Amino acid sequence: MKRLLKGLGKVALIAGVIVLLGGMALYIYSRERHDLPPFDHAKAAVLPAKTRAQYERDLFNEIRDWNTGTPKYMGKDGTNRREADWLAMARDGYELAYITLQILQPSTGIRYEIRKPLARLSQLAESGDAGAMCLYPELSNTGSDDERAMYRDQALAYWRRGTELEHPGCLSSVGFFLMTGIQGFPKDVQAGFEASVKAARAGYDGAVSISAYVTRQELTSAKDWTRYYCWKTQASKYSSHSDPRDALWKLRNQSGRPDSDALASKLEAWHPTLDDCIALKLGDK
Repeated sequence: MKRLLKGLGKVALIAGVIVLLGGMALYIYSRERHDLPPFDHAKAAVLPAKTRAQYERDLFNEIRDWNTGTPKYMGKDGTNRREADWLAMARDGYELAYITLQILQPSTGIRYEIRKPLARLSQLAESGDAGAMCLYPELSNTGSDDERAMYRDQALAYWRRGTELEHPGCLSSVGFFLMTGIQGFPKDVQAGFEASVKAARAGYDGAVSISAYVTRQELTSAKDWTRYYCWKTQASKYSSHSDPRDALWKLRNQSGRPDSDALASKLEAWHPTLDDCIALKLGDK
């Protein structure tokens, strides 16, 4: 009888472990996305470099606002259109868009399990894909605090490697890190400015990084306000959070300048180019 009970106990223990493992597997499966079509690696192999570059630029300029409106995707159907565009990229053979959709679903705002997609992204990064290096931290940062902490070291390493390879997706982020001295990067305002400018010239959202930095600075001279408005204007092409009208309102209502209305009217009539903003640099000195 004792042997029988002992044997039954072992069976029950094994059964319990099986149920537990099965439950864990089912839970993980339920958190993964399964409605995407299989990725076509044959198409990826023949995707023209120019097309990939365009897709990459479009993806990176939207990734941080994946579940909300941007200048490119405004309106009630904005996130639906973003997801449709990313899916079209994936079907053309652009794998970074496919990996992104495995984690993020713009149309619903759902964020799926990231472990397997990030593992694939690491494979691509280790093969020398600079875009994968720069996308890794963007996607790993969309999770909870615990998940961000789990992937932080690898994300920082890829940001650094991607920056060394001068990928604009990394240059934009690291430019801000350098200007402000955060995320473990030493503060080097000029190097950060130059990195962000390179990203901006490549059609990426480097202007958003510079605008965010300039917004933090004290605004006293007319040139300060001109610079502030200029970069707000450039950043507004990529982010709905950057509105040059905010700069004009602050100038008119909070600057305390006797010429605030005249200067604001002058700026309002101005349509600065990226080169105009770059020429203003980051300070009067």
